[in-house]
Amino acid sequence: KHLQGSKDHSVLLWDIENEKRSHTLCPMWKKGANAEASTRTLGEVLSVACSDDGRFAAVGKRDSTVSIYDIRVGSNNLVKTFTGHKGPVTCLSFRTQSLQLFSGSEDRCIRHYNLSEMMYLETLYGHQFGVTDVDCHRKERPISVGRDRTARAWKIAEDTHLIFRGGASVSSADCVSLLKDDWYLTGHDDGHLGLWMTEKKRAVANIGLAHGADGNVGRGVCSIGTLKGSDLAITGSHDGYLRLWKAMTGSTLDTRSLDLLTEIPLEGYVNGIAVGPKAKFCVVAVGQEPGFGRWNRIPGAKNRFGIIPLRCPDE
Repeated sequence: KHLQGSKDHSVLLWDIENEKRSHTLCPMWKKGANAEASTRTLGEVLSVACSDDGRFAAVGKRDSTVSIYDIRVGSNNLVKTFTGHKGPVTCLSFRTQSLQLFSGSEDRCIRHYNLSEMMYLETLYGHQFGVTDVDCHRKERPISVGRDRTARAWKIAEDTHLIFRGGASVSSADCVSLLKDDWYLTGHDDGHLGLWMTEKKRAVANIGLAHGADGNVGRGVCSIGTLKGSDLAITGSHDGYLRLWKAMTGSTLDTRSLDLLTEIPLEGYVNGIAVGPKAKFCVVAVGQEPGFGRWNRIPGAKNRFGIIPLRCPDE
């Protein structure tokens, strides 16, 4: 199953195997008699995440709340709503094989929750500007990126964190995704794609204009999806293609690189990517506009949820 959120307030659960909608967690916004203009804006869904055991779905909205749903039951499955963020919740991530949840917001903070006890644990401070994405694998060490042009690895147990900077020529990152506990990828709004390891302060490999350019301006990398524990990475932008990369994470400099494997035509802004088990397929969230804004709209694209097979059916 896979979770999909939209700016129209709707949150849908999809059955990937049967290629149909399972049920609706949040209904679509409709203008009522007493509805205010601001109500639609505040209820926009900006981020969603699902636990590995298929129990809980987390939904982050522009009204700075994090809502937890039990997706094992049908309707009326809201378990808890966490407040505390002072800005829109832009990203959510579960720790792999765990019920620990991390949420990032434009208020520059990352909040840590434990859903097995439905409680808030702590707030991680450090970013100097809004947090744009966060990801976590097996270790209790989430990686976050923000508008302050840094990536940060949070050591929860030691109550400290590491700071990584891309340099003066690289703008802020819009997305981050871990390959392994100490290797991760960042996608930047100037088109850079970076491969990092937590033991190095600079990127191990850098791809400039990973999705081409519009004139002199690179197309920003909107989303990254990885198969955890492998070398497969998928990036999306608005150039009309989904790009598959091989991330080499060897022990020497010669065995560390990012190589383009293939391209898959896909029109529109690719605002979210998730890779299925054993990379048999990936699911994408495609829209006419970026996830956090309404600029540079592509009228010919459709707002949709896509399932893209990555292997032949007999494999």
